[in-house]
Formats: sequence, C-alpha cells, structure tokens
Amino acid sequence: MQSLRFNKISICSENEQKAYSETFHPRKTLLLGGNSTGKSTIIKSLFRAFDAEPTGDLRNWDYSAIVAVDFSVNDIAFTTIRRGDLKALFRGQQLLGVTTSSARWNEIFSEAVGFHLQLMDREENLRAATPSMFFLPFYINQDGSFFGNWDTFKSLKQFDSSAIPHTLEYFAQVRPFQYFELKGRERTAKSKLTELDVEASTLQRTRLRLRRSLKASHVKLSTAGFEREVHELAKLATELGTKQDKVRSELVEGQELSRQITDQIRLAEAALREHEADFKSVSSATAEQGTFRCPTCHAEHDASFHTFLELAEDARELYRLKERLRQNLDSVSARMSRSRREAASLRTQYVEVSNILAVKRGRRTFEDVVKSHGAEAAESALDAEIASIQKAATATAETIRGLKIELDHLMKNHDTGEPLRIFRETFKELLVVADVPEFSNVGTWKLNKRPTDSGSPGPRSVVAYYGALWTVMKSAESFLPSPIVIDSPNQNAQDRKHLERVMGLLASKTPANAQVILCAEDPSDSFNPDKVIQLERERALLESDQMDEVSARVLPLIERATTELGRAG
Repeated sequence: MQSLRFNKISICSENEQKAYSETFHPRKTLLLGGNSTGKSTIIKSLFRAFDAEPTGDLRNWDYSAIVAVDFSVNDIAFTTIRRGDLKALFRGQQLLGVTTSSARWNEIFSEAVGFHLQLMDREENLRAATPSMFFLPFYINQDGSFFGNWDTFKSLKQFDSSAIPHTLEYFAQVRPFQYFELKGRERTAKSKLTELDVEASTLQRTRLRLRRSLKASHVKLSTAGFEREVHELAKLATELGTKQDKVRSELVEGQELSRQITDQIRLAEAALREHEADFKSVSSATAEQGTFRCPTCHAEHDASFHTFLELAEDARELYRLKERLRQNLDSVSARMSRSRREAASLRTQYVEVSNILAVKRGRRTFEDVVKSHGAEAAESALDAEIASIQKAATATAETIRGLKIELDHLMKNHDTGEPLRIFRETFKELLVVADVPEFSNVGTWKLNKRPTDSGSPGPRSVVAYYGALWTVMKSAESFLPSPIVIDSPNQNAQDRKHLERVMGLLASKTPANAQVILCAEDPSDSFNPDKVIQLERERALLESDQMDEVSARVLPLIERATTELGRAG
C-alpha cells in the first residue's frame, strides 16, 4: 500500500495580491486558532488542490486563487497545482499531466497515488474513482462529517450507492484490491450482454414483422425453371429480384435509422426544454438566495459566473447535438427518397415483365417468384445479423463466466471476516475511550454505517468510528494511504473533559506512522503535536508580504501547465 503525505501548501490570490504558505510535520500538526482565523480555509484548500471539493463554502474567499500542494507518495515528491478548472501534476520539474477535465484528472491522480479503484456512476458506467473517494475515509469535515450521511465532499453522489461501501472495503481489504478490478470488468460485461440481448430481440421482432408483411409464398420457385421455359423472362426477373432485394434492405434500414434519429431528436428537445426550465429556476433561486441546490444530487452551488457558464455550455452541447441529429435525419431522408424512386422504377419494370408473362402456370405467377426471392434475401440478412449478435453474446457470457471463476478463486483464499472483526472490536474499544455508551449492535456494525447519536456523544462516536476505520486500513508498518485530517473535534459543545478524551484518542489511537493534521480552538495537553501552526488574524489568512515569494514559485508552474494544455489542444 502506498502512503501519501502533505508537505506544504501555497495559496496565491492574484486578485488580492496576497498569499500564504505553510509546511506540515510528517507526524502531528496542530492548526491552532479561534473562529474565522483560517483553519478550515487551509484544510479545504488542501483538498481543493486535488479537485476534491469539501462540503461547506468559504465566505468571501477568492476561489480563483492558485493553490499548490507539495506532497509525497512513498517518498516520491510531487506538486499538484490548481487555478480554476486547470489542474496539473508535477514530479520535481517534470510535468506529468495537465487538464481541465475532472475525468482525465482522476486518471492522473490515481496513477500517481496508486489508487486503481473503478466505481459505477449513476448512469451505470464504470469510471475511475475520484480524489474525493480517496480522501473520504481519512478526512473529518466539520461541515459534513459529524452527521449520519456521507457528506464530506460535494461530488460523492455522482456515483451509485455501492461506491462508498466499495471504497471502504477497498482500503480495509475486506476484499483484495484485484477483486474490485475484476468486479468492475464483470459489471461492464454484464451490461454489454444485456445490450446484445435487447438488440437480438429487436431484430427477431423485425424479422417476424417482415415475414407477416411480405407473406411470401410457401412454394419456393427458382428462376432456373422459368429460364428453361422463357429465357427472356428469367433474365429480367433475376435482375429485378437483385435490385429489389437491395432497395428493400435499404428501405428497412432507412426506416429503422430514421425512427431512431427521430426519437433521439425528441429526447434532445425534451432535455433542452428541461434545461431551459432548470436555468430559469436556477436564475430565480440565485437571484433570491445567492445559491441553488441541484434537484438531482442535492449539492449546493454558488451563483458564480463559472457556474452559469457551465450551465450555458450544457445548453450549447444539447443544441449542437440536436443540429447534428437533424442533419443526420435529413441525410437519411434523402437516401430513402432515392430508394423510393428506384423502387418505383423497379415496379414499372415489374409491370412490363408481368405483361410479357400474363399467363399463369397453374397457381404460380411471376409475382410468386419476386416475393419469394425478396423474402428470402431480407430474412437471410436478418438471420446473419442475429447470428452475429448471438455469437458476440456467447463470447461475452463466456467472459462473464471466466471472471466469476477468477473472483471465486480470489475470494476462496481471502478471509473477508478478519478486517470486519478488527474494525468492530476497535470501534467498541474506542467508544469506551471516547466515553460513549456501547451500541447494542456494535458486533455486527457495517463498515459504511455512520453513528447517528445526537447531543455531545454524537461527535465523539463519529471520531471513534473513524478511528476504527483507520485501524483496519493501516498497513503492517502502521502507515495509512492518506493523511488523517480533522476539522475540528470540538462539536456540539464538548466539555473540557470529553474534548481531552477525543484529543487523547487522536494522539494515541491513530496508526503510529500516520500523518495527522488537527484543527482546534484551544491547546490540548493530550494531543502533543510535533508542530503548531498558530493562526490569530480573523478573516485575514493571506498576507501581502508573502506574495512575492509564493508567486515566484507557483506562477511559473501555472505558465508551464497552461502552455502545455494549449499545445495539446
């Protein structure tokens, strides 16, 4: 397991021409100061540098300020830097990656820290886990972590309900790391198999409708028989049959494609109407309140220009999609018009050939030949497509069976119960340390279940719960994947005795080699930090006299990242 440590944070506001810079101790750092002195600003900026947005906004803060964090992963030094949507990662002077895309940044981050977890989003697409998921078990946020829900970061709801349990199981090794990779591949394969089954079923229904509409003769006639009797008719019939086969196939394909594109245009128009209504609703809400809450994920957003720009960009993408679909529909319609004209021409030829042979041979006519040949050609094409899809479905099903065998073999030799046993025993022990009455179901407590006690025991039970997570997630050398960050333990009016209990827990019960960064209003005899960062000025974290030094360091990094991004674009 790799271990990340925070070494230094640098903040540079070009708007205010002020800056701030501070280093962290490898073991225990205490941010000490009263309310509004900048403790939460430093902590939230730490995570924002990694594109992990903590819950809770910083009032009157310059969110366009540059934030750079020097950190190390197993003693390899990195620097992450962010300005607005621009995010870049350096190793020394080497630029490892730069992007404005969160999806691409997730890949850059996961590669650097060795966090190769894949999670399912709400659209059932498998995606790389975000930095928010990486830091989630190790950050106690005073604005979102002392309650019953997982609200530490703003972006957690982009994934489905299994994401947080899987993340905790990943770090706790309830299942091996490889399990989550195999499970993700299995879910992707199952989704593909479902799509193939639906496609095959659709084609089978199309084939049935074709049989009913053509009503092909049960008598299979060959042109060879007619050729022996009427050479001229056989020649014309063969040519006509070939052309009609082609035209029918084009018309069937064109009608299906036209229907699909029309449905897509209708969906795009509905999305545009909904987006327009949402935009008006957002404008109204922000005009009255200054913020708005997303009706889908319930995240609260500010009324910044950047937020409205993102909404406008969504609308532009929808308009462009709609126009592309209309162009595609026009192209399909033109092709179908040409096919219909060709079909009419073939019909004229059919009449001419029918006039040549107006006499029936028993109950068999020229029309029987044409229909028989047309039905056979169309059905043959559908049969070939269905067979191809069924072949792909069989291969996908075989892949799923193979992955299941791998998963079964992997789990056969892995004890899933041991990490849970350690977690529950530690949780029970730390509840005593925190002076919280034991929960009746602590022996079966789920890894992702948060305590929901009210009153002063609530925050203490939450710290005990996180402490149990850290214990089961530590390596054999007592390292953790991420620093422990607590902002701040004094919630719900803890008295001095109980606050010291919590501080003692954080000092003595955290893994021996874990980095701990703690925010507090008052000194503690129990925590015994290796470094104290004293914050005294209210609402004045950034300082003018630090601007030259900090900007000289971070601005060249931003310039290099911006240049590289422009070159790549």
